[in-house]
Amino acid sequence: MNRMYYGCYYAVSALLLSSNIEAYTHAGVRQMLGLQFVRSGKLSVKMSKFYSDLFANRQEGDYADFVYYDLETVSELYPQAEAFVEEIAKLIDL
Repeated sequence: MNRMYYGCYYAVSALLLSSNIEAYTHAGVRQMLGLQFVRSGKLSVKMSKFYSDLFANRQEGDYADFVYYDLETVSELYPQAEAFVEEIAKLIDL
């Protein structure tokens, strides 16, 4: 979960940097993604929700006790993370 989240986080960070948008925290990166790309319609609400859910899963996995993500859960989320990064890459290339 951690690695999937960070793959998406670094993609979003690159998008923000390529657009000269500064964010200093994980929450700030999520907020700027919403304000600058979801509100304008450049990124779907569905993609934004996936990113927020992945952040919550990463937080829980990293900081809560005895959290386990089974292979089925990870196998379902991994292609979505790949699609998210691809979508962000398209926005960077605009």
